[in-house]
Order: sequence, then C-alpha cells, then structure tokens
Amino acid sequence: MSLSSGKLSASAVAVAAGLSESWAWKARDQGVLSEPHFEEDIVALRVYAFVSQIVWPGVRRPRSARQDLELWQQSAVEAARHAVSDPATTSDTALWVLEDSVHLVTAPHERAAFDLKYLGRRPAFRIPVGLWISELPEAMTNRRRRGAQGRSRG
Repeated sequence: MSLSSGKLSASAVAVAAGLSESWAWKARDQGVLSEPHFEEDIVALRVYAFVSQIVWPGVRRPRSARQDLELWQQSAVEAARHAVSDPATTSDTALWVLEDSVHLVTAPHERAAFDLKYLGRRPAFRIPVGLWISELPEAMTNRRRRGAQGRSRG
C-alpha cells in the first residue's frame, strides 16, 4: 500500500491514530517515534499503544514502574511499520503477537497454517494492521480537517 511522503508532527500522528498526545510522547521516549514523522508512524503508534499494555499470563509487572519495550514489542511495532509499505499487505492483513514472536498473516491459507503451527494453546493477540493501514487516507483527511478547524477559530 503506497502512501504520500508528507511529514507530520508527533501531535498529528497521535490525532490521526485516534490517541492522546501522551502516547506520542511515550513512544518518542521509548524510541518508537523519531523525527521526522510519516504516515507509517500512525500505524506504529497504534500498535505501540496496544502492545505496551499487554501483560502475559504469569508475568508480574508493576504498574508504577517504567516499562522499557521488550524485544517482542519492538518487533511488533517494526512489523506494523513495514506492513504499511509492503505490497502484499491488504485490509485483511493481521499482526499476530505472541510472547516470543510476531507474525504478519494475510491470506486465509496463511491464517490456517499459522494457527496450526504457532497457536495451539498459547495466548496470542490479533491486531488488524491491514485494516488500520486501509484507514490511513481517511485518518489523514480527518486530521487535516481538524487542523483547519482549529486554525479558523478566533
């Protein structure tokens, strides 16, 4: 899926992702977002917000302690970022997140093979990155409209 190469502010990335600006600042502090920002950062931020909140069964994580990104979380964010420009990505593409790996799966036969090979009785999360990517043009349009409305107020 091809997108324009327009640069965005961290605030614009958060707005287009449907998240508060605090997520963009957290992502910046964790090294997920860096200047300049582009449309693929919108999907990366959405995935970051999702995976940074996952706590796997049997894992203790104090809520007040700073949480550095684990390798599987970094992998999930980078896989989502890669999916934005991957020509094989469709609106059906899903990012499967497991405790020790991430997998981009698109075609029905790939989904069946993935289920048989990896899931079994393991906990996993399915993130609809293909859908989020297909929504990017609309998200960018809405972001531009909101920006224009904010500038026209006096």
